[in-house]
Amino acid sequence: MIFKRLRWKLTVSYIAVVILSMLILGTYLLNSLENYFYQNLEKRLTSQALLASKLVAEEIGILDANGLEQLAGQISEDVQARATIINSRGLVLGDSERDPTSMENHLNRPEIQAAGQKGSGTAIRHSKTLNTDMMYVAVPIKAHGTEDGYMRLALPLTEIKHAFFGLWSDVLKAILIAMLIAIPVGLTLGKKITGPVEQLIDFARQIARGNYDGRVRIRSSDEIGKLAMTLDEMADTIKEKVRLISEGKNKLEAVLANMSSGVIFIDKLGRVDLVNPAAEKFLAFLIKRGADIPHGSSIRYPELSSAINDALQKGQVIEQEVKIFIPEEAILEVIVSPFRDQSGALNGVVAVLHDISQIRKLEKIRTEFVDNVSHELKTPVTAIKGFTETLLDGAMYQEDTCREFIEIIDNEAARLSRLVHDLLDLSKIESKHAQIKTNPVDINEIVRDTAAKLHGQIDSSGLELKLALPGQPVVAEVNSDMIDQVLINLIDNAIKYTYAGGRIEVEVSEDDRNIVVRVRDNGIGIPAADLDRIFERFYRVDKTRSRAMGGTGLGLSIVKHIVDLHGGTVGVHSTPGVGSEFYFTLLKNAR
Repeated sequence: MIFKRLRWKLTVSYIAVVILSMLILGTYLLNSLENYFYQNLEKRLTSQALLASKLVAEEIGILDANGLEQLAGQISEDVQARATIINSRGLVLGDSERDPTSMENHLNRPEIQAAGQKGSGTAIRHSKTLNTDMMYVAVPIKAHGTEDGYMRLALPLTEIKHAFFGLWSDVLKAILIAMLIAIPVGLTLGKKITGPVEQLIDFARQIARGNYDGRVRIRSSDEIGKLAMTLDEMADTIKEKVRLISEGKNKLEAVLANMSSGVIFIDKLGRVDLVNPAAEKFLAFLIKRGADIPHGSSIRYPELSSAINDALQKGQVIEQEVKIFIPEEAILEVIVSPFRDQSGALNGVVAVLHDISQIRKLEKIRTEFVDNVSHELKTPVTAIKGFTETLLDGAMYQEDTCREFIEIIDNEAARLSRLVHDLLDLSKIESKHAQIKTNPVDINEIVRDTAAKLHGQIDSSGLELKLALPGQPVVAEVNSDMIDQVLINLIDNAIKYTYAGGRIEVEVSEDDRNIVVRVRDNGIGIPAADLDRIFERFYRVDKTRSRAMGGTGLGLSIVKHIVDLHGGTVGVHSTPGVGSEFYFTLLKNAR
């Protein structure tokens, strides 16, 4: 609507004020002028009536009815007004307009009553005789010092009313002219006032759209100019605040996106408000984040939902461990903390999810390691102590028994020595990351040397060793002693778990980047359930057979650590009752 605009409101208001002012002023002036005319007319008629009353007072006792009527006509001609002569009883003795005998008694006329009481009377009323509005002025006729009647003059007001109607027409014309002048003046003034306001509105819209670089080109010292300056300052302030908020938001998003820990924001109504990628990966959300759905419908783990509900209800930090199974099994440490607004009211909670699976696994491995070391050390120490005490109690004097016990003590001491030696080797390997000395070495030569060292053990076990080596040298940058130890442990492991008459094969192959060494046997094999843990410390598939064969349970763990130090990988394929194949890779150009 056009009249909803401020410019038109100001213009219409301006024109309305001008017209109303003109009407009020015109009405006041015309009323004042009308009162002035009526007062002057009343004074003129009163003075003329007084003069006429003196003339009539001299003639009223002399003239008859015709004479008085002629006298009334003569007075009317002289004063240009209707003249009426009335006696003290109200009877009309003479009138300049009508026959006195046909006129009713005038004693009750208001002007006559006023003249009798105040010495003069005036009345304006409609004359039935002449059918027009008249002004009547009456004064007493005093003959011989007594009132003998009343002299009344009357003047029609038709001309005066016509004159005032003409004045009103002039006033209306003046108002019309003023309105025609006020419209362009009002539009100009409205534009001058609303133009800067429209600029301020456009500037405010630009700020609302995010454009904070524009400025208001208004330079004035009035309120609008001050408002423009304030808006410019506000734009600068908002621009700086938005920049700071955007930087903070970007930093927060970058932190949340790259955190390994999961973060979930829950609003005070229990709805998921924000989820970072790590939390999405941990929890495999059922719905998109930000959906207007309670967290219980989004999170598939009741323990986590319960912790969130407790934090929302109690307003306290809740800590809990949650085990998840999808997309993969893991243990999460969940810390749900409330966050509040500036007034201190609870605004929601934030749940931080830490994957502590590796920590728990390491704790378990440490516990198992301590238990295994304690157990492995306890067995030979107990045997040595027991047989020693038996010898001291007198068995040492029995030659056959003494020799048997000493051989057992020697075996257990050797076992204890191997265990300590392997532990020291493992500790040494783990503590020397990036500190091993390497040289270009032909892997074929290491394999041949290792086979030669173990030839006697292989023959005594009734096994066959076959080497499948390339015709040309296969060179890698390695520590030859460590790789020799790897081969010894793998071949020794194959010897222990292969029955007499079996076969062990060592194969070396290469591709563009890697050298692959494989140690195969046709021994007892390894169950599939044990393959993932075969390289853990002290892990044995057949604990009784392993100890009987003198194994410490650390050989394969040492193999894995040495290969890792060389930047390679280690693995195993095995089928129970068919045999096993252990393999490891080395980089050709390892540095």
